[in-house]
Amino acid sequence: MDYLLKLKQLAEPYRSNFDVEVRLMEIKRCVAEISQGQLLSRPLPILTLAEDCWLDFLTIGIKQQLPTVQIEQDFRDLNHLFANFRKYLQYHFGQWTLISQQALSIWTKYWPHRHYLELMAGNGVLAKGLTAYGQKVIATDSFAWQGENNTGRQLHFPVQDADALTAIKKFGPQVDAIILSWSPDRDPIDVVIAQQIRQLPQHPDLIVIGEKFGVTNSELFWHTQPIAFSPQVQLINRYLPQHDLVKEQVFLIR
Repeated sequence: MDYLLKLKQLAEPYRSNFDVEVRLMEIKRCVAEISQGQLLSRPLPILTLAEDCWLDFLTIGIKQQLPTVQIEQDFRDLNHLFANFRKYLQYHFGQWTLISQQALSIWTKYWPHRHYLELMAGNGVLAKGLTAYGQKVIATDSFAWQGENNTGRQLHFPVQDADALTAIKKFGPQVDAIILSWSPDRDPIDVVIAQQIRQLPQHPDLIVIGEKFGVTNSELFWHTQPIAFSPQVQLINRYLPQHDLVKEQVFLIR
C-alpha cells in the first residue's frame, strides 16, 4: 500500500489528537513542496509521537470502542510510519537532503556571491535552491541512481552528466566551493574527492551535507578529514531537520 494512503488510514481514528494532526499537516506540506521541485520552506519538526501522547491516544480509541490491543498496535505502527517518512521521500522523490530554504537563507547571507560545484547533485533541487538565492552553481551527477525511483528522475535544474572526479577536474578550478551532499555510506570515494579538491590551485572549500558516522559518507572520511570550526555552519545547522534519528548537518572541510 502507498505510504501516504496507509498513513492516512491508520491516523484517521486519532486525528482529534493535536499531535497527530500537526504531524499529518507537516507531512502534507513537505510532500507538496518537494513534489514541486522545491526545498522545504522550513525544517520538519520531530515526527515521532512522544510516550506522553499515549494516554490521549488511548482515550480517543476507547471512545470509538476500539480494542486496547488494536490501539496499542496503531500507536506503534503510526510511529513507525512517522519515523520512516525520510525513506519515503528518498525512494519516491529521490530527495535525500532535507535542508530547508530557511537554512539556505542563512547560508547565502554569510557566504554571499559564491560560485559552487555540486557533486552527486541528483535531481538538482539543492542547486536550484542556491541559485534562487543568487548563487552560481554548476550541478553534476553520474545519474547512476536513476534506476532506484521514478519521480526522482525529473530534473529541477540543469545537471551535467559527470562523475565526481571528472567534475572536479573539469569544473573545480572555476569555483569557490564544492558541495558533496549525502555521499553514499561506506563508499570511500569521498576521501578521494577530498584529496583531489586539495590539489586544486585555488583550494576551494568542501561543504559536506550528511550525518557524521551515520547514514552518509565512509568511516574513513570522518576519521581522516578535518572539520573546520565555522560560526556560519553552526547557524545553518539550526535550520536543518531534527524530525527523525538522522542528524543531518552541514560540515566545512578545509
